Amino acid sequence: MFGASFLLAPSPILRIWWPDDAASGPIAAGLARGLGARDAALGLGILAAVLRKESSRSWLLAAAGADSADLVLTLTNAWPFGRRTRLVTLAGIALNVMVELYLAFDQEN
Repeated sequence: MFGASFLLAPSPILRIWWPDDAASGPIAAGLARGLGARDAALGLGILAAVLRKESSRSWLLAAAGADSADLVLTLTNAWPFGRRTRLVTLAGIALNVMVELYLAFDQEN
């Protein structure tokens, strides 16, 4: 869902973090679309594995790895964000990684 929103409307989503014109620049929009494509591909891979009744562990681990990289990058580059935005972003990413890892290792097969 989040990946699709980055693909379809990157600038409005980026304005959550950057309220100025930086969110509308071509580089920002291109990077957001790249992140959106990555998230959409991972989400579709998880969904396809579940629908085929196969293990989604590898897809969930890939998603956790990608989100962990996002967490590290956010931790090292979050200084321009406001305090509340940093907290919500970091907490959201960390929670997402924990859920992905839990789901990956809580599969019976």
